[in-house]
Amino acid sequence: MPRDFMLPSQPLSDALLAYAAQVPEVRLVFRPEQLANLTSVAVAGHFEPITALEMLLAGQPLRKRELEPNTYLLEPLPAVARVPSTAAAAITRRDSVSEDTAVPLPVIEELVTIGTRSRTRKLLQSTVPIDIVHGYSLARSAPASLGEQLQNQAPSFNFSRTMVSDGADLVRPATMRGMNPDQLLVMINGKRRHHQAQINIQQVVGRGSSGVDMNAIPTVMLERVEVLRDGASALYGSDAIAGVLNLVLRSGQQDPELNVQYGETHEGDGQSLISSLAGGFDMGSDASAFIALEMQERAATNRAAPDQRFDPARVSMRIGDTEQQSWNLFGNGQWALSEQVEVYGFGGSARREGLSAGFYRGAGARAGQAPVSARYIPALDPEGFLPLQSTRTEDDSLAVGAVIELPDDWTVDVSSSWGENRFIQGTDYSVNVSLGEQSPTSATNGELKYSQLQHALVASGLVEAPGVEELLVTAGAEWRREKYQITTGEFASYAYGPDDDFSLFIPSPIDPCPSETGLICADGQSRSRAQAGMQAYPGYRLPVSDQRDSMAWFVEAELAVDERLAIAMASRWESFGDVGRTLNGKLSLRFQLSRALMLRGGVASGFRAPGINQRSFTHVITNIGPDVLTNTLHAAEGSEVLAVLGLAPLTAERSRHASVGAIWQPVPGFSLSLDSFHIEVADAIALSDVIAAEPGACVPNCAFSEALAAQGNNIGAVQFMYNAMDTLTAGFDLVARYQWRHAWGQTQLSLLGHYNRTQVVALHGPDGIATGELYSDSQVLLTEQGQPRRRVLLSADWQYASWATSVRLNRFGSVKTSYFTEAGLGVDLPEVDETVHKSGSAWLLDADISYSFGGGFSVSLGGNNLLNTYPEPLAKPSLLGQISGDSFVYPWESSPYGINGAFYYARAVYRL
Repeated sequence: MPRDFMLPSQPLSDALLAYAAQVPEVRLVFRPEQLANLTSVAVAGHFEPITALEMLLAGQPLRKRELEPNTYLLEPLPAVARVPSTAAAAITRRDSVSEDTAVPLPVIEELVTIGTRSRTRKLLQSTVPIDIVHGYSLARSAPASLGEQLQNQAPSFNFSRTMVSDGADLVRPATMRGMNPDQLLVMINGKRRHHQAQINIQQVVGRGSSGVDMNAIPTVMLERVEVLRDGASALYGSDAIAGVLNLVLRSGQQDPELNVQYGETHEGDGQSLISSLAGGFDMGSDASAFIALEMQERAATNRAAPDQRFDPARVSMRIGDTEQQSWNLFGNGQWALSEQVEVYGFGGSARREGLSAGFYRGAGARAGQAPVSARYIPALDPEGFLPLQSTRTEDDSLAVGAVIELPDDWTVDVSSSWGENRFIQGTDYSVNVSLGEQSPTSATNGELKYSQLQHALVASGLVEAPGVEELLVTAGAEWRREKYQITTGEFASYAYGPDDDFSLFIPSPIDPCPSETGLICADGQSRSRAQAGMQAYPGYRLPVSDQRDSMAWFVEAELAVDERLAIAMASRWESFGDVGRTLNGKLSLRFQLSRALMLRGGVASGFRAPGINQRSFTHVITNIGPDVLTNTLHAAEGSEVLAVLGLAPLTAERSRHASVGAIWQPVPGFSLSLDSFHIEVADAIALSDVIAAEPGACVPNCAFSEALAAQGNNIGAVQFMYNAMDTLTAGFDLVARYQWRHAWGQTQLSLLGHYNRTQVVALHGPDGIATGELYSDSQVLLTEQGQPRRRVLLSADWQYASWATSVRLNRFGSVKTSYFTEAGLGVDLPEVDETVHKSGSAWLLDADISYSFGGGFSVSLGGNNLLNTYPEPLAKPSLLGQISGDSFVYPWESSPYGINGAFYYARAVYRL
């Protein structure tokens, strides 16, 4: 029926929203970023609704496709599918609505590119559960890192805070559904992202694993993040057990944007300055590029209490976030060579440096008095010292490819991608006690390097088939090469004495008879050897160079049987040079039970090949005993020591998945989804506890002691990666959203809930070694309850004229750990009675308010954790307190939201 329209010339996305509000029976599906810089013509008069829509789209580089009656997909023309055109429209600035605070409206049903090969798959019509976190939502979240920002927006994602944990202080573990970092696949624009080189060997979440460095990608570069909450090994290969993150980059011509943010904590530390410049450029000849540069300066935070070992007590340690400086440069470009061929490329470089601290050495020492510890040199540091560790990550990546449109709606995507991550460790201030007063106070500890090269060919197209409305078939192949290297540190970083000769006895500062030569003092007292290597983290003494190749073939089919039933199937065959072959499959479906209610579910098998760094990482860490120096070897696969213990080579982790869910959309603008999941993992890889040689006579396992002795360097203990356990992870995700437009602007309300429960259902190990000795109860507890089982996110976004506000209430469930307790370390301390550390459940309140002044300038004020919430403090007395002079106030192993307290910030944005 004709009606009156009065739509002025304005940004096309605004015109379409106004049209949809006036014609509610017509549903429009489009991505706002693909309409950037497009301006509509004025539409005024008495027209049929479809005629008015055609007038709005006249002359635009878009095409309209009918997905179903009265539902239209608006997408770029094939020749400019990735390049927003400016030939048909003038560029305008949206002064009245700040684009970085815009809230999606009900009319927009977003398309997804993850979990499907279809280019027209709508979010709520997917056969698998997917979340979308918009780039503008991330930009309005105060934390400086992408990992923290995602944790605040997606409850199934966890970014555990670490401190006093060596390399994990700079590269923190990112996980999904309470599983391991390496069981989460991360992609950029649909291409697999390379892993980090650093491996978590400290007592932290994800111990023994390494994932992707989430903070090597600037947030300002992201259009959105697609979170696939489902196993997807059959689609994307190894690692996609817990789920998949796809980081979609901004693209096309967009006005340059300068962003500056400053903030600090309630305690007055942790000062953070973040500045970025980003924009998209028309390069002519149907080519464009979007480039972003981000720089950060972050001061350290410290929540250490006064050290009671000093008189008077004083703060001696640094317990909190590490000091950091970083820059990230990223770009994303496209060039339409013809109507059928478009080439693309994206990549970037990131550099990040950090300075963190270890445990204080020689606490309580005084000049002129007897030494109190074997871990410092009184002549250099009469009152002891705090060892400082420098860490640096260097991350580079590049992907290039071409999309070729073939006849009959077939598309071929051919691509090559390369990525490399380097982790350089050093000692900023420390000593090598075995070198005495000649010890340097700084050294380079060595470098870890991981690289990945991948080539892929993927073809997708529609195939006519009887009995189905649409059949999309995909077939492809991938080849990948991974390399891993360890470069040794400077001599002083790992040496034992000036000759690195472990057959010599070098006395420590507390040795009772330093002038004697025997292993026992003449009066019968036990002697104290000096410790090798730099204090806090000794350098790498063993070089490593390894590589492996893998090949995959896959086929997928997505069937729209009718308007109610959709089925997706996938199968993937993959071969790794070191662990053999695997075949995995996936079946998922969606059924429209009624207009408002949809059911979905699926089953799948999956796998994760052992990380090449898990197979090859090796290091020697020195532990001091009462009368002997004992070095602990982190043994790589193939070590003679592991063969003697009966350890088999690492095999792939295998998984089985099942999920079922429902989506309810009773009224426009409201959606509610509930999905449950069940994930079984067999032969999960973990880092063992330390296995030491028997003191004295080597009965009954002399072969083990002899194998350790054969390693040289006074090796007396070993730890290693192995297929440690079978696990079961089950839970559910709840997502409810309501968004609407009203007289006072536009509002979106969200309720997101997540629950997971991981259980270790079986422990494995070789004959002759108790499984509890290989993987202690403390490690089991860290696996099962080291991450929050329960998460709730309540959020409200409101926008009116030039104002925009956002309020989030995040609930974190309690985590439990027990390694640093009497039972965990196997010690008995008087008056200490603790068996477990709990963080306690907590609600965190975040808020942000913005005002756009016009002319492209806007200002925001806000805060995170405005209620200044902290975890539950440690009981007193505690083991951590005993070994740190009560410096530790809060649990150490796992902290889901950190110990910084409230953080306040101000941000200014200017669009040039």
